[in-house]
Parts: sequence; structure tokens; C-alpha cells
Amino acid sequence: MRARATLWVTALTVAWCGPAVGAQSVQSSFVTMDDGTRIHYQIVGEGQQVVVVPMALYLTEALTPLADGRRLVFYDPRNRGSSESADLATVSLDRQIEDLDQLREALGIERMALIGWSGLGMELAVYAIRHPERVTRLVQVSPVPPTAAMMTATGDRRSGRVDQAAVAAIDSLAEAGAIDPAEHCRRRRALTQPASFEDPSLAGRVPDPCRYENEWPVHLWPYFDALLGSFGEYDWREEIGKLSIPRLVIHGREDGIPVEGGRAWAAGFPAARFLELSPAGHFPFLEQPAVFFPAVDRFLDGEWPEEAVVLDP
Repeated sequence: MRARATLWVTALTVAWCGPAVGAQSVQSSFVTMDDGTRIHYQIVGEGQQVVVVPMALYLTEALTPLADGRRLVFYDPRNRGSSESADLATVSLDRQIEDLDQLREALGIERMALIGWSGLGMELAVYAIRHPERVTRLVQVSPVPPTAAMMTATGDRRSGRVDQAAVAAIDSLAEAGAIDPAEHCRRRRALTQPASFEDPSLAGRVPDPCRYENEWPVHLWPYFDALLGSFGEYDWREEIGKLSIPRLVIHGREDGIPVEGGRAWAAGFPAARFLELSPAGHFPFLEQPAVFFPAVDRFLDGEWPEEAVVLDP
């Protein structure tokens, strides 16, 4: 075992609830990392197969249908959602990978399937590269591209769907102290969240992140500066090509993060299949649930979804 402080689960905060999320029981607690930062997690459902999913603040309710017969472990990375805020000097890609592994160890998980959405679609691929013996299957949902150059070239098209003048006006109010950080978050989100959907009317189905102080722009922006600054000029294609772990990549055709980035995670890799959903933006599980959930369910059960395809290099 690597030299590090003993991990412990804060047992006093463990509480078994009734059907708090859908019809599933929920266990909620914290794991303390070796630097003292407490990471919040929720376990939904019961079963032998363990599936770990970062970004609980967005995904616990949305992905709970996958908990039927499985144990889903949702957690918030440090400085996100219900997890504690750490010094930004500790925020990095390497630390994200280490936190996940410490969470796995503290919960007694030997092997697990992973579901990574958005930027975590890339980060969990890096975890699988570094710890392939601990990962059974990987689902990458709306992932950022596998190379920094591709991310720079394609950009994020959501900004073009937003009234930037209105956003700037709200930011100015916050800077002047005319609105508090929580109100700043709520007003900004009302303008920007619909851009993540092909059908903007579905934006209201996303849980409100502004209930967490970590998600207020005053805290979130410095966090992203630290995290993204740690990525460097990354290119994971060679390493991901060496993995034999089955990977299912799911991307909405109308996502602001271009679908070409999702395709690049699967194209030419024998262990990967690609599923393109349309109409769907950055939340394909909310816009195309009738396709998304059967496909992921079948993949987690050990079979390729019929709709998923092999992509040539």
C-alpha cells in the first residue's frame, strides 16, 4: 500500500434513508482524503456491481434508474457540490485521480465500472489509463476531446447560444456588490443553462447547482482556472489505445462540445463503441432517456448496445 495517512469514513454522518431517490435507498457520508479534505458521496441501490459516478450534484437524480440491481456511488470532487473546499493549490488532474482512488479504497471497492460526464469523461479515462486493473467498464458521456489541441480548435459552441450582453450585465452587478453570490449564480444560470440543450425547455430538469456555495461563480471560476491549468497540452490517444477495458462513448449531436471530440475517443479503438444521440445537447440522459438508459444498462451488463457502432480511425 502506498505511504499515506490512514483514510477513514466519517461514520457518524452515515444515514440510511428510505426511498429518497426514486425507489432506492441512499447512504450518504464523507471520506476524508490524506490532506484532510472531506469528499461527499452517496450510495444509491444495492447489488454486486459497483458503478462510480463523479458530479453527484448534477447526476444522482438523473442516473438513479441505473441503480436497479447495482450499487451506484455518486460523489462530488473536491471544491464541488457538497464536498469540502480545499486550497486551490491542491486542485489538479492528478489530485482528481488520487481522490477517486482514495475514495475507492476507503469504501472497500476492488473493481468498479465508471461513468464520466463532460470533463469527467476525460478525467475518468485518465484514471483507467493509470489504474486499469481497478476498472471493469467505462462510459464517457459528452466528454471533452482527448487532446488539448482539439479542444482549442473546436471550442465550446454553447457560448454562441447565450446572450453575452445580459451575462456581462449580471456579472457587473455582482462585481459591484449589487447582488449576492447566490443570486449571481441563479441569474447567470438562468441565462446560460438552456444553451446546453437542443430543447431549451428541458433545462429546468437540471438540479439547481446554486444551492452549493462551491458552485457560485466567485468560487467556481478560480476552481476551473486551477483545474484546467493543470491539464497542459494533453493528448491521451496513445495511452487510451493500449486499454482493453470496454468503453462506451455517448455524445449528443447538438452538444456545444462538438461531437467530433466524442468520436475521437472511439475512432480506431477496438475496445470502444460510439453512440450518437439526436436531438441532444450536453445532457443526453435528459433529452434522450429512452435510448440512453437501455444502452448504458446493456453495456454495464456486459453487452454492446445495438445502436453503438465501431468507428474507423
